[in-house]
Amino acid sequence: MTQVVTRVATVPGRRGRGRPPRLSRERIVEGAVEVLLAEPNVSLTIKRVADVVGAAPMALYRYFPDRDALLQATADHVLEAMRRDPIPDGPWPDRLRAWMRAGQANFRPYPQLMPYMTTTRHPAWIPGLTRLREILTPAGLSDEDLALAVALISSTMLGHAVYEGYRRPDEEMTALLDDTPADDPRAEALRPLLTGLPAAHARLHDTILDQTVTTVERLAAGSACRPRT
Repeated sequence: MTQVVTRVATVPGRRGRGRPPRLSRERIVEGAVEVLLAEPNVSLTIKRVADVVGAAPMALYRYFPDRDALLQATADHVLEAMRRDPIPDGPWPDRLRAWMRAGQANFRPYPQLMPYMTTTRHPAWIPGLTRLREILTPAGLSDEDLALAVALISSTMLGHAVYEGYRRPDEEMTALLDDTPADDPRAEALRPLLTGLPAAHARLHDTILDQTVTTVERLAAGSACRPRT
C-alpha cells in the first residue's frame, strides 16, 4: 500500500533588492519545517531557522519566546496539515489501517516533534480525532469502547513514532558486540538476535498495526454482544 506523506508547503517569501525579509509567525514555522525535513536528526535551533527565513535570530523571539514554543507551534502545524490525507473507501478495518499507515508516514520525518505532538493543547488534534471517529463509526462501538479504541490507536501511532525516532540504529547495536571480550559467552548468544533486528524493525510497524486493528475488532464484537441501554 502506498504511504502518503504530508509535506507542509514551504515557499520562501520573495523580497526586492535591499528590502528586509517579510517575517511572520507562519513563515517562521514553515522555515522550521524546512530545517526538520532537511536534517531530521540534527537539533533544531533558532539560528538555523533564522538562516532559512533570512532574518536575525533575535527577530524570531518577537514571535516565539524560546525554542520549545517554536517546536510546539511547528508540531501543531504538522498535525493540522495531516487532516488533508485521503483515506480510501472500504470496510472500516481497511480504512483504519490506511489511516494509521498514512499517519505513521507523516510522523516519520519529524522525530523532534514527537514530544510536542503528545502534549499539545492546540485544537490541531481535532480534525484527526474527527476523521478517526468517522472511520470507526461503522464498527458500532459503545461510547466507552470508542474512547478506548481512540486512545489505543493514538498511543500506538505516537509511541511507535517516538521509538523509531529515538532508538539506537541497528548497526550500532550490532557493533556493541565488537567491544565485548571474546570469551564472554553473552556475545555469541546475542549475535543472532542483534543481527536480526533490521528485519524485525522492518516488520514491526505492520505487526503493531495488525494487533491494534484486531483489538479494535474485538472491542466492536464485544459492543455488539452487550445490550444497549
